[in-house]
Amino acid sequence: MDDIAVGSLPPGPVADRLIQAWDAIPDRPEDVLALAVEAEALAAGQDDALGMAMAKTYQGFAHYLHSEHEAALEVLTRALAELEPLGDLPARSFALGALSSVHVSLGHYDEALELALENLQVVRALGIVESEAWMRATMGNTYLELQEPQNAIEHGEAALRLFADLDDAGGQARAHTVLGGALRGLGRYDEALAHHASALRLAREHGTRLTEARALDDLGRVACDRGDAAEGLRLHREALAIRREVRNRQSQATSLIQIGKALTVLGETEEAREVLREALDIAEQTGTEPRVAEAHCALSEAHAAAGAFEPALQHFRQYHDLREALLSAQTRSRLQTLEVRAEAERASQEAAMARMRTEELGAMNEELSQALRELQSTQRQLVQSEKLASLGRLSAGLAHEIQNPLNFVGNFADLNVDLARDLLAGVRALRAGADPPDLDAIEADLESIVENARRVRDHARRAGGIVRSLMGHVRDVGGERRPADLHELLERAVSTQIPSGVRIVRTYGELPLVDVVPASMQQVFGNLLENAVYALKRRTEAADEDYQPTVTLATEAYDGGVQLRVADNGVGIERAHCARVFEPFFTTKPTGEGTGLGLSLAYDIVTEGHGGTLAVASREGEGATFTITLPA
Repeated sequence: MDDIAVGSLPPGPVADRLIQAWDAIPDRPEDVLALAVEAEALAAGQDDALGMAMAKTYQGFAHYLHSEHEAALEVLTRALAELEPLGDLPARSFALGALSSVHVSLGHYDEALELALENLQVVRALGIVESEAWMRATMGNTYLELQEPQNAIEHGEAALRLFADLDDAGGQARAHTVLGGALRGLGRYDEALAHHASALRLAREHGTRLTEARALDDLGRVACDRGDAAEGLRLHREALAIRREVRNRQSQATSLIQIGKALTVLGETEEAREVLREALDIAEQTGTEPRVAEAHCALSEAHAAAGAFEPALQHFRQYHDLREALLSAQTRSRLQTLEVRAEAERASQEAAMARMRTEELGAMNEELSQALRELQSTQRQLVQSEKLASLGRLSAGLAHEIQNPLNFVGNFADLNVDLARDLLAGVRALRAGADPPDLDAIEADLESIVENARRVRDHARRAGGIVRSLMGHVRDVGGERRPADLHELLERAVSTQIPSGVRIVRTYGELPLVDVVPASMQQVFGNLLENAVYALKRRTEAADEDYQPTVTLATEAYDGGVQLRVADNGVGIERAHCARVFEPFFTTKPTGEGTGLGLSLAYDIVTEGHGGTLAVASREGEGATFTITLPA
């Protein structure tokens, strides 16, 4: 259990209630509220200030989950004030994160980012990686609302890395929604779809209903952006059903707005206006001003499409006024830092403020420009350093791998020289008239020479194999592409790599023909399967008789690409090794059993040769999954 859930509370009834409330987030807000109220009553009976403050924090977060934003803002602000003198940083972190989320919903983006940045410092100081990941995801969502996709991508990628390290599928799904939303904002729809599809799959696997609804909503937006309003409508209605099921009213308004927009495009303007009026009512009741503004804008478009221009103009004016108010709210915290002379003439006061603001922005711009120049310089140095480091690692690895077989070749060759000299001395003695030699000894020496020669041959072949594998990094990432059936290539690799006794489970989707270099891609599949078979063999050696070694192959298509997964139930990969398995010459196999170039070569073929991705996920002792994505 993350310390963030109970802070420094000692074990007891209050902590038990809060832990149960934590487990009810986010899909059972009514349970969160009931448990938090009960926890506050218990803490009050014990005169437990920390318990009461933390119970208020959970109550405020429950109000947020119920889309009761004004109540959430009041309760969380009071809870944060009560936590301040207690010095409990984990509890303060939870309150800061919850309050930041409320401000995002209310459109107070400056306040949200200020709280999120403060919380980011707290969780880093505490070393709570899970909380840092969630704060990164929250900041990414905030930047999406601000329509700043580059900042959203930065925080989304950081969140995804952290959640992947934690093996948190639900968190990874949330990070994928941030990245997909940012890429959609940049018009990079194929990449956005890949992230949203991953978010949907992970959310369903993890059972996170709200994130599943968010992923469906995101997929619907992409479909509408690309001109398929009917598909978008279907996805938005599916998302709305889930959001009604979990009774999150704020997100219901979001779905209704998107449904109204899709209906407008499809010419169903009467139904669109009815749906959008419902969305507007919910947004006004929950106090989510960004959604209120969005609903007015969508209603303006629906009325205009129906030829009702007067109400269209009215809704547009309301949208415009709300947007102005929101923009004003976004700059409120900055304007409060300026000291205004109360007795100055209004005109001169405004001029002074404008001048000060211009100077401030100019100074900030210069600082940012200088920081950018320093960052670019540092980046160039890091790139060069990494190139040199990579070359050094490659050279050291190659030298080490080649040196081992060469040492064996040299040693066995020396032994053969000594044996041959003994035999030569015996021949010369026999010619000189000496007694006949010991034939048994001669036979034994010749057998040793034959065995040593065989070992020389084997190690020379091993050295040659290392060189061929290394050359594959150059040769096999290029070549002529042509449309190919990936299932056929995968089955060819299965026929050559999977031994009898290994169960194969296939979950194949409908894949289009994909432009690849067939020989190179088949080599990728072969390398992954070879790696899987080795892992199965190691677990078989230690497992009981009920263990069934299994390889699972799964494929699916998404708009703009295909995904293939090769999974095994072998020994798995240590978490520390997952980040290194694609490095040249990195191997966990004993000397002589692996070159450390198979997965590295597969990675180069997929990423550099075909513009795809190759990633690994593993639980030590349970197996590993390698996932390939390719553009189609």
